[in-house]
Amino acid sequence: MKIDLTQEQYEALLKMVYLGGWVASSPQEEPDEEYDAIEQHILSYAKDFGMDKYVTFDAKMKTYIPTEEFEKRTDIVDVLDAYNEYTVWEALILSLARRDLIKKHGPGIVEKMSDEELLEKEYPFIQKYEEEFSEHGFDNLYVKTRK
Repeated sequence: MKIDLTQEQYEALLKMVYLGGWVASSPQEEPDEEYDAIEQHILSYAKDFGMDKYVTFDAKMKTYIPTEEFEKRTDIVDVLDAYNEYTVWEALILSLARRDLIKKHGPGIVEKMSDEELLEKEYPFIQKYEEEFSEHGFDNLYVKTRK
């Protein structure tokens, strides 16, 4: 199969592959071989698209890597920052909401809830934390120590 791309489309694909690799490999000690192979394949076409300022080949490591220029000249750092901020808030809100739901109903009851019931009963907690963090950020968040 052959896919034709414009230079602009290839640049967007480079960013998508970079972001996908970042998300897939961040929690891992070693990169996923399948994803890494695809990333290397896509990066190998940079010169053909006049994007060799964004990708270089490291002969010692025998691998293509995005350049510092790629990070400086594209919005990739801003996209990653926005994604990271979103996931922090999302994970915090969902974890606190689930904790409060379990405190209110008990773990056994929550485990037996249907998806629909779970959403219905958890949503007020989610909404409470979304409003709180939207208005105050981390300002009112404290860790209570036990003695």
